[in-house]
Amino acid sequence: MKLTLINQFFPPAQAPTGILLYDLAVMLAQRGHAVTVLASAAGYGAGANGAAADPEGVRVVRLGSRGHHGNRFAGKLAEYMRFYYAARRHLFRQLAADAVVCLTTPPFIGLLGAQAWAELGMPYVLWCMDLYPEALLAHGWLHPWNPLLSLLKRLAQKERRRAASVIALGPDMAEHLRNRGAVNVEMIPVWSNLRPDDSLDIAARQCRRERGWADGDTILLYSGNMGRAHSAEEFAVLARHMQAILPRCRFVFAGDGSARKEWERRWGDLFEFMPPVSAEQAAAHLRAADVHLVSQRPEWTGVVVPSKFQAACALGRPVAFAGSPHSAVGRWLAAADAGWLLPSATNEYQSIALELMDARLRDVKGARALRLHRDDFSAEDNCARLADIVEKAGQGWP
Repeated sequence: MKLTLINQFFPPAQAPTGILLYDLAVMLAQRGHAVTVLASAAGYGAGANGAAADPEGVRVVRLGSRGHHGNRFAGKLAEYMRFYYAARRHLFRQLAADAVVCLTTPPFIGLLGAQAWAELGMPYVLWCMDLYPEALLAHGWLHPWNPLLSLLKRLAQKERRRAASVIALGPDMAEHLRNRGAVNVEMIPVWSNLRPDDSLDIAARQCRRERGWADGDTILLYSGNMGRAHSAEEFAVLARHMQAILPRCRFVFAGDGSARKEWERRWGDLFEFMPPVSAEQAAAHLRAADVHLVSQRPEWTGVVVPSKFQAACALGRPVAFAGSPHSAVGRWLAAADAGWLLPSATNEYQSIALELMDARLRDVKGARALRLHRDDFSAEDNCARLADIVEKAGQGWP
């Protein structure tokens, strides 16, 4: 089959969506399909401006100019529009694909799939990494009374209802999509290719030494985007409880994002901040921590699913989660007993702080996290399920 995959990000850009798409493209090519990826030429993330090594058997068309993606709203909107029109021109000029896969960066890029289906009969799969316009509401950038909302809802319904399959990342997102009229919804969690082994443990110990993390230090690590979908208030409460009992407990925040400056201003006395790490350093960096910190504001439940959770589970590290128990991460965490769900009531933090300082209990919960990854977040299984769905979508074309 001839398959076209569309997303703004693709390696060497270090956005998680691009890394996942890379895995899917490789698997489809290994199955003998002719795979074309339409992606932006601009970089994203630490180390993203290196030379691109495109996967064997995959044709990557990089649209637009090189450089680095910006963070300001106006700049992002302009980038989104340029990518949308460039991808549209390329999609409709190339020979017809048997199926198209659209992710959700830029927002509403699935409308290209809907248009290709309406005009050319090409089926498409919508792989939802986040949901729009729901994310705009959660951000506070769009209010329910805004007349633009009804237009954006109609566009979302168009891209979701015409898709051969709509892929949700968690049970909360799948429920949200079905409740709003999406059809053919499949739930496939994202995965992580990280694997714990002896060589990684050696690299992790070296990482700790280089950062001055002593063997007796308990490291709680938040690694990744510090954006509007995430909070740190619960971690600040936890830090005060833990550091009052165990001074050698360190809360480390690695990454960047729109909320980082505010977090530094409010909790610089409790947290340590460091820059994002490169892809080459990521595995040792993540394994070096004793506990991973993951957060999701309640209003983002069903709109996004933090991929930090799968990375922690893949490395056998327990998670302290600040978010709704009804969210995907909240449900997975509770079902597997692979960490701690941080409560809204501050008087409950003392007992959690004591548990987090128990190295044996951390190891037990970390082993459960690793088992959860093997059972539910395996790259081999989940990527294969997604590839099967793409192949099924293309079987009826033309």
